[in-house]
Amino acid sequence: MNLQQAVESILTEQIRNAKYEANTEYYDHSSVIIQDPRTGEILAMASKRIVNGEIIDNTTSILMSPITPGSVVKGASMLVGYNEGAIHIGEKMLDECVKIAGIPKEKCSSVDNLGVIDDITALAKSSNVYQFKTAIRVNGQEYYRDMPLYFKQHSFDVYRNMYHSFGLGVKTEIDLPIESNGYSSKDKAAGNLLDFVMGQYETYTPIQLSQYISTIANGGERLKPHLLKEIHSSSSNDEIGELEQNVEKTVLNTIDTKPEYMNRVKEGFIAVLNSQGGYGVGYMNPVMHPAGKTGTSQSFLDTDNDGHIDTETITSSFIGYAPYENPKMSIIVTSPDSSHPNSGTNFASLVTYRITQRVSDIYYAMYGY
Repeated sequence: MNLQQAVESILTEQIRNAKYEANTEYYDHSSVIIQDPRTGEILAMASKRIVNGEIIDNTTSILMSPITPGSVVKGASMLVGYNEGAIHIGEKMLDECVKIAGIPKEKCSSVDNLGVIDDITALAKSSNVYQFKTAIRVNGQEYYRDMPLYFKQHSFDVYRNMYHSFGLGVKTEIDLPIESNGYSSKDKAAGNLLDFVMGQYETYTPIQLSQYISTIANGGERLKPHLLKEIHSSSSNDEIGELEQNVEKTVLNTIDTKPEYMNRVKEGFIAVLNSQGGYGVGYMNPVMHPAGKTGTSQSFLDTDNDGHIDTETITSSFIGYAPYENPKMSIIVTSPDSSHPNSGTNFASLVTYRITQRVSDIYYAMYGY
């Protein structure tokens, strides 16, 4: 309960602070989940929303409001590449802007050209291009500039099935009465495959993201998340009654991949937070021995409620766990619409970064590892 209260306090403070920053006119909430990846137990779960200057509870959005996840899904995407033989451990590729016939714009990583990189650096520096070229191979083709990309249902299915096995796009079976599946697209444009593998095609709820990172943390067991821990009998005094039942961990499925592939993804997630130039450096204190993945995605709003999307925003997310040698906690932080890139300045709020820092520090102060 102390951890829960601390998380809620941090959310309240950081959401208020963020609203004083530029480009946050469409930002109104952030969410946090901390789980024990060994058991599925939820240690803290909170979401707060600001409405007309007032902070209100927003917890149901964790279960019911899918977001565009961005690059946090690249761990699952990488496993598809390994499983399908499209890439091998340590394989190097040239990170360059990719041009597909029929798609007007080039598709690049967040940095236009990372040069020749391997699979670990591709995760550490969140290369979109590494995932694009891998997906093209999964699709039975090899990349060259202005190539046609053919639609093959198998390619979408193999990625979607891997995501589903982590809990992305399916119910997590949390012990609460309502839960969304997220949004799964039926659009059969071949180019959507490239958006899929970098987390820009389908949407997932925060609880699904928590199940996903907890599955990576524990090495491949998708566990049922649960709030209920014990059942005790009633008593006639103020003392807690006799223990009747412990809620044990429930394994929903195990990820179908080789241990060396899962370990390689975990090595990449360690590099995200601990290597020079890793995009997640600073999100969690290095003393925790953290691993994880950042995510930044394009999101879209109908600001005048006329049924038409009219505004592009940026959604920021973080997933992580610690310590990487024997994970005891996992954490996710999501901040939908935290920035608005179409305004006069390119400033992007770091609200997800600050919440992650503060919450993980509080966890470490309370529990260590």
